Amino acid sequence: MKFLISAAGTGGHVFPALEFGRECIKNDHEVLWIGTKAGIENRVLPQNIKLFTIPMKGFRGKNLILKVASLIGLVASIFKSIFYIQKNNIDYVVCFGGYISLPVGLSAWICRKPLFLHEQNAIMGTSNKMLTKLSKIIFLGFAINESVTKKMVLVGNPIKELESSFSKNRNHDPVRIYVTGGSQGSEFINKNIPIALSELEIPLEVKHQSGNGKSFGIKELYSTNISAEVEEFYNSPHEAILWSDFVVSRAGALSLSEAISLRRGSLMIPLPSSIDNHQLLNAMYISDLGMGLMHTELESIESLSKKLKHIIEQKIYLKWSETETNLNHFQAAGTMLSSILKF
Repeated sequence: MKFLISAAGTGGHVFPALEFGRECIKNDHEVLWIGTKAGIENRVLPQNIKLFTIPMKGFRGKNLILKVASLIGLVASIFKSIFYIQKNNIDYVVCFGGYISLPVGLSAWICRKPLFLHEQNAIMGTSNKMLTKLSKIIFLGFAINESVTKKMVLVGNPIKELESSFSKNRNHDPVRIYVTGGSQGSEFINKNIPIALSELEIPLEVKHQSGNGKSFGIKELYSTNISAEVEEFYNSPHEAILWSDFVVSRAGALSLSEAISLRRGSLMIPLPSSIDNHQLLNAMYISDLGMGLMHTELESIESLSKKLKHIIEQKIYLKWSETETNLNHFQAAGTMLSSILKF
């Protein structure tokens, strides 16, 4: 069978789609991909996945002229997507959200190809909402409170299967913490977490991912009783997660899925500017699962220190390591594929 995947721009959309693509290839299916010329997909796709590009751009936050240009891009993207679908005799179309999904999903419907959606976050994105009625199944990475449709199936976010899927914490002394703002880094986390941890005046071990070009001066913010390693980027973040007792991070769907799959809880600091405030909703979902605590940027540094102290002194991280979530993100890609092949 031939699968056409659409995902573009950021790792939050592209990496789950890539894991699904690998699952398809592993089961002897052919995978083609629609993305953009500037997205991360241009750098991470393997040679056995052929990439096509369309000129689609997002609509949000643009002035009238740019919105008109985006509308023209939408029409052009639909025509190009129809051409790719028909020329390559695509059997199934799977869209992983973001603005690029709209033209690809509409094209699938026009070409009468089965359309499947995957939503990574705890709220439906705009494109996925618009395509709901045209799709066969909407796969969910996290549970969504709003009852959009009965087509929703909770499968988790596809993430790379690891050799050691999880290991229980070993009650380290001192406590180990993995601090990350993601590959882009977080100015708030880089500035405030070293200060908040240093105020506790207790020995700790920290691995801190700062983001590209953002490591300068961070190590010096940590007090002398904290053994801090600061790197701009960890090539294998799952190893840093497994090394740690708990994680301090933003609330992106992919990073949280990996942390809970490795039985690590998180102190989550949602990005206030995330679209539809999806990071706040992701953090609320993880908190409800009993796998994390949330801190917002509106709260004080004193409050941040108190939450960190509570996690460390009360050994909340050990409780997190024992929590069963009943959702295996490692198996999400396989579950999706078997469900799609039934159509």
